[in-house]
Amino acid sequence: MGQPSTAAGAFWKAVNPFTRPFAGYAPWWVLVETTGRRTGKPRRTPLAGAPFDESTLSVLSVYGDTSAFAKNIRANPVVRIQRRGRWLGGTAELLDPTPETIAQLGRYARWILLRISSRPKIVRVTVS
Repeated sequence: MGQPSTAAGAFWKAVNPFTRPFAGYAPWWVLVETTGRRTGKPRRTPLAGAPFDESTLSVLSVYGDTSAFAKNIRANPVVRIQRRGRWLGGTAELLDPTPETIAQLGRYARWILLRISSRPKIVRVTVS
């Protein structure tokens, strides 16, 4: 159950290209830019936004370590986040969900966590 279903994978492959241009501007999304672990190229993934305290931001990796952006973070934790039109640099870490880390997620991400997550991870970005 660690991998997304074929239908879910196809859905995100179809939806992400359309949401990516808006994700860094919409208040309920952020755009996470990682470095491709094999290509070295920037890879951008739209994710459900979260409260930001000016130093950390936590987002949900629904499929945990199996998602491409999580694998990229494991290989190189330096990331950029676009939130409300502003780019921020930082370092990401993948955490297991605990009551404390779940509380740092936004309402939508917590809802997704309870309904469709498969071995989720919390991605905490510490802004530098």
